[in-house]
Amino acid sequence: MALGYTLVSHIKLDEPVFFQHYYDQRVYIDNRYHNQDNPFNLQYITNVDDDRVVMAVEFLEYPELNIKVTEEQFSHSFNWGYGQDNTPGETYGWYSVRTVYCQITDFPEEKGLDGVVLTQAKILFDDFSEKTVDIGEIHLYESELGERLLSQVSASSSSYGTSSSRYKVLEDISLVTIVSPLMEKFQDRVELEVNGSNSVDIAKISLQKGNFLEVISKVGPPTEEDIVSQYTLFNIHPKLIFTDVDGNDHDQRFYNINSIYHNYTFIDLYRYVKAREAI
Repeated sequence: MALGYTLVSHIKLDEPVFFQHYYDQRVYIDNRYHNQDNPFNLQYITNVDDDRVVMAVEFLEYPELNIKVTEEQFSHSFNWGYGQDNTPGETYGWYSVRTVYCQITDFPEEKGLDGVVLTQAKILFDDFSEKTVDIGEIHLYESELGERLLSQVSASSSSYGTSSSRYKVLEDISLVTIVSPLMEKFQDRVELEVNGSNSVDIAKISLQKGNFLEVISKVGPPTEEDIVSQYTLFNIHPKLIFTDVDGNDHDQRFYNINSIYHNYTFIDLYRYVKAREAI
């Protein structure tokens, strides 16, 4: 009996443990799309008998953001409220993996979003307990829908981590560079090619009107020994900078470069918790 109690007390969490999230997060600023759904998820580990749910999230770097959250799974829209008696989450032995679905619904337009990086979140549970956590890095950027010099004609992705996007060039352009702080962080796992050239060599590429621009990305796995990297979530939107014939700068974001779905096991979750404690 004493052995069992010791084992449980060693495994049981004192507090929920949030995964690390590294996202480029798009927020529309055009009035027509200001409230368009563009959610992101925060995930955490808690004890299987923890019946609390997250009711609010406030980011310390930008407390003025208005964010709606729910732990109930949704398909096309948020369901604000908890109509089920069962606590949400997926059970793995002693642990439960929870997902907090978040949506930015409003922000002070005079303050803007570009360049804002969210790293610390105050989590409020439904029993009014609070916890401030390190959630990784969420890079916000403003997205406006307007005239573009690239028109997307196709996109595809595979379960092996490979994705491609193809664009038709509407005016003569010259590629300059790719900007992405998160690409640098995950350079050991993410490969990116633009018309067959890597990101370092794209400045040599000029395209004429009617040509095609193809972007191919591949996300590789981390080493099996690095459980923290295995369970780190990322969703990267690199920005391609290019110029037109008059020397004006333009940009295009690329998508589907992510690792946001994982196969969890109790043993690996335990390894993850202990690895995070040791950091």
